[in-house]
Amino acid sequence: MSSGRESAEREPGRQGLAAHFGSLELAILNVMWAKGETDVAGCARDLDSGQAYTTVKTVMERLVVKGLLDRRKEGRQYVYWPRQTRREVEQRVAAEQVRQVVDGFGDLAVANFVRAVSGDAKQLAHVRALLAGIADPPAGSGGTARPPEGAA
Repeated sequence: MSSGRESAEREPGRQGLAAHFGSLELAILNVMWAKGETDVAGCARDLDSGQAYTTVKTVMERLVVKGLLDRRKEGRQYVYWPRQTRREVEQRVAAEQVRQVVDGFGDLAVANFVRAVSGDAKQLAHVRALLAGIADPPAGSGGTARPPEGAA
């Protein structure tokens, strides 16, 4: 979801949201999820990273464009807040990533996913419960049944 310098700052081996967002984007999102809403100056103060006000403002504006933050004008400044909870963003990003892997690798992706969770009894039980709740598609439909949105 990020581009330019932010993408270049990602380190190999980063997981979860850290692998999807640039480090400053994620730091700003973390501040916003903790505070609920704040202006650029408040966010910059809470970042405690020495980032320039203008840099924080630019990244916050990009997060608005990406649909992750929203804003309203109060006097001469904007107040920002997250449009989704951290859990909602994690769910969306995970769903996008899984869909890309399955679309790109098909049965190989599914088989490797099963192998990856098979060593963890709790994860395997969760997968079995999700699969038990999915109805088989009608014969010959070629369609794929998907679990409900919040079932991750």
